[in-house]
Amino acid sequence: MTALLFILVAAAGTLARAFATAGQPAGEIPWRTLAVNVTGAFLLGFILTSRLWDDPVVATTAGLGSLTTFSTVAAETASLIDDGRKGRAMAYVGMTLVVGIAAAWLGLSIGDA
Repeated sequence: MTALLFILVAAAGTLARAFATAGQPAGEIPWRTLAVNVTGAFLLGFILTSRLWDDPVVATTAGLGSLTTFSTVAAETASLIDDGRKGRAMAYVGMTLVVGIAAAWLGLSIGDA
């Protein structure tokens, strides 16, 4: 049952990401991917410290692992650089790191409350 649940939760995370990031304009900062990854960082912190799950492996690894995407951040950053938008690429990476860490910290704090 755990394997089937893992697959279903992973599929749900993948579909949620695809829906949330569909139609992102090229050449701009990928705000939708940033929002998905920041949301995932917050939820990871919250899930890991809250007492809602005895075993958060399925929710975190399958659900959030398939929702968030480092490879898309790398590809979008490379695309911005290739398009000559190095400043936007640096801003995107910086925001991803800083806001993602802040969101994870907030999730940890709220989950532990």
